[in-house]
Amino acid sequence: MKKIVWIMAALTLVSLAFAQQKAEDVIKAQCAKAPVVAELWHGFRGGAPRAALENLAVEFNKMHEGEGCVRPISQGGYRDLSTKIKAAFAAGTLPALAQAFENNIALYLEADALMPLDDVITDLDQLNPLFVNAVRFDGKLYGLPFNKSVQILYYNRDLLKKHGLEVPRTLEGFIETARKLSAAEGEPVYWFRPDTSTFSYWFFNMGGSYLKDGKLVVNSPEAVKALETMVNGVKDGWAKAITSGYINQNFGKGVYGFSTDTSAGYSYYLKAAKFDLGIATLPGSGDKPGLGLVQGTDLIIFQDVSDAAKKLAGEFINFVSSPKAQALFSAATGYVPVNLKAIDEPALQDHLMDNPDFKVVIEQANYAAFEPAIAEWEQIRFDILGQAIKEAVLGKASPQEALDKAQKQVEDLMAGRIR
Repeated sequence: MKKIVWIMAALTLVSLAFAQQKAEDVIKAQCAKAPVVAELWHGFRGGAPRAALENLAVEFNKMHEGEGCVRPISQGGYRDLSTKIKAAFAAGTLPALAQAFENNIALYLEADALMPLDDVITDLDQLNPLFVNAVRFDGKLYGLPFNKSVQILYYNRDLLKKHGLEVPRTLEGFIETARKLSAAEGEPVYWFRPDTSTFSYWFFNMGGSYLKDGKLVVNSPEAVKALETMVNGVKDGWAKAITSGYINQNFGKGVYGFSTDTSAGYSYYLKAAKFDLGIATLPGSGDKPGLGLVQGTDLIIFQDVSDAAKKLAGEFINFVSSPKAQALFSAATGYVPVNLKAIDEPALQDHLMDNPDFKVVIEQANYAAFEPAIAEWEQIRFDILGQAIKEAVLGKASPQEALDKAQKQVEDLMAGRIR
């Protein structure tokens, strides 16, 4: 198994003179003396992402001592974050900066609450264009791609070697290999969580699109085929639905062969695996990798704060999107570096030398797919489509029935008949 090299202690542009776990306290002290404080509400509960963000904030604040301070404040998880931002609209207590998914941005734009960033981001041409285009609305840029992950294929090298099989490169090869391994081992080897993310892999790579003629469609023939693949995989014994905890938390409870999961989970997979874990680009069609769902958030700036806070926020997003900062953030967290020049930075080169598999994540980011950037998508993703997928996989409804029901709920929601 490849050695993980954690560089969290070096996650600043110069060496920090204090321990990583003290970053939050350092920020409080920095902001207590600052003439301008720009709050950054985020959805990192803890771990490497939160520590990485706080260390970046510490270094930024050191560079702007006497001018201003950015203060990251965790709001819990991502859904907690969006809920609290909605409450802040009503209370008039919005922060200067926040993390937001593309569908959140669409919602906030309905209130004309966001600051356009076209004239703020100085090195826009260095950023991954797929990520940038996803945060353009009516031709204007309203977000800075920040912590982005992409689906990849995780696999058990030992199991493939045991049976003389190769890593699958196509959808058909993926299913065939999973069938062979499952038959040989006597239990399913493709593990998945019955959620919208797993569904999206099959859906996008079977030619699916959520938007047809300007209408949101979740029960298309491609959607039914994708869900049937998941359901039939369980029935036929080559796929296993993980309904409790993350996939890596279930290692040891059966024979694991494959999963299609977010690259942000790479370090957790490595820690949990007692076998030789490999990662690869997703099986697709022909000689091209499959499309991987992009997850993770963008940084936004709200209009309803002081000019000084907006100026400071703009300087911060340029700082965290620089090649050096992105290299450090990516190496520490496993997120995709959104700045294309980050690959040339020593921090990321060192990380790739010790973790060569991470090149897969960078390559997969060129084959990306996004969910609809509409204001209602959060509710649809979790409460409507997500529920339909679970019902079908758990045998409570056929794929067609589950998706037809979801389509009716989507149409009612979009028309304002339900909330």
